[in-house]
Amino acid sequence: MIRFLSICFALLISNAVYGTTAKSPVILLSVDGFSFSYLEKYQPKNLLAFAKSGVNTRLLPVYPSKTFPNHLSIITGTYPVNHGIIHNRFYHPELAQQYSLGAGKKNKTWLTSAPLWSVAEDNGIKSAIYFWPESETIGHTPPSYNIPYNKSTSNRTRIDQLITWLKLPRNQRPNFIASYFSTIDSAGHHNGFDTPALITAINEFDTLFGYFIERINREISQSVNIILVSDHGMVPIAKEAQISTDLVLNNIKKKFKNIKIIYNDTQLFIYFDKHKVSNKIRKIRKIRKNIENILQLNKLMNKKSYNIYTKGSYPLHWHLNSDIGIVPDIIIEAEAPAIFTWKKVLTEFDGATHGFDPKTDPRLQGIFMASGPNITQGRELEPFKNIHVFPLLNALLGLNENSDIDGQLSVLKSIIK
Repeated sequence: MIRFLSICFALLISNAVYGTTAKSPVILLSVDGFSFSYLEKYQPKNLLAFAKSGVNTRLLPVYPSKTFPNHLSIITGTYPVNHGIIHNRFYHPELAQQYSLGAGKKNKTWLTSAPLWSVAEDNGIKSAIYFWPESETIGHTPPSYNIPYNKSTSNRTRIDQLITWLKLPRNQRPNFIASYFSTIDSAGHHNGFDTPALITAINEFDTLFGYFIERINREISQSVNIILVSDHGMVPIAKEAQISTDLVLNNIKKKFKNIKIIYNDTQLFIYFDKHKVSNKIRKIRKIRKNIENILQLNKLMNKKSYNIYTKGSYPLHWHLNSDIGIVPDIIIEAEAPAIFTWKKVLTEFDGATHGFDPKTDPRLQGIFMASGPNITQGRELEPFKNIHVFPLLNALLGLNENSDIDGQLSVLKSIIK
């Protein structure tokens, strides 16, 4: 079987002759929650064979290591503070609304950077998306083909549709295709590491990926460049380490009426209404300091594992020190294996999660693999941040370098043939 796979991957790369009359299609696949450590631990043979056929490395998530901020950083080449989706849940003071997943399809204000499918379409390149966070967003040019998220749609159905798109006549065929798979993330959340459910999810995707490569080699005459990524890894959590937000926020809600608290399992975001604060700069600093003092006192009393940060002094690698409304005034950050809970009953299982600072825990690192006629072969790269995936995709599609992003083509330029 491994010998057969090696032949398939070799064929995938040697098909470059078909790319002489047009740029080879670029396919971006994201496997939500696939930790780099899974490769060594569970040895998925198709993924490992693919990694060896091209280039591979650890992909470093942006902060926080949550699904939507990272998928949008991958597809826009910008940090969350610049593309606008700074967490799976956060607050927009100007809109007076809390962000919910996929809110961009109703209000263009949320997503503030152009996704790659819009850049491609604006340059005359058809794109096709089968599930990607905020793929239905308005305010940017939509993809030519877009299938909205539906949890009940099988992974096999998605893969078959990608093949169908690749078989379209040249004038209808998309040259950029992206899709997203969440089953491994779900298994990690609900079951944790070294569990039958997680191992089954990994093996099922590995088999599906082998099926995808096999169909491309058998049925698609043109060459294709495939980039496989994940948004983040996973960290085990422990029931006994859970932190009640009632203890963390004791006396905060009573003393400060004009604040907004956004609850996430790994972070708590605190905003306060600046429109109701006179003498703004001095008053804002005073309020922020008063809240911080109470929070620090609460932390000393409840002796739990979390840290408190205030706006303007966030760690530099978070890239959140911009004085814009969506950036919280205070961030309270849990330390693994602890998470915040605001429910009456604590979680009943010791599963896993993500969202913590990826710089402090290598288990949160994702995967990056790329193979195809325009990708060099057999190289293991230095780890890099996922904002640099966009300029690579941009270059593979033959588009001009984009100066309005945080990612840099120089990081991955050497892997392009």
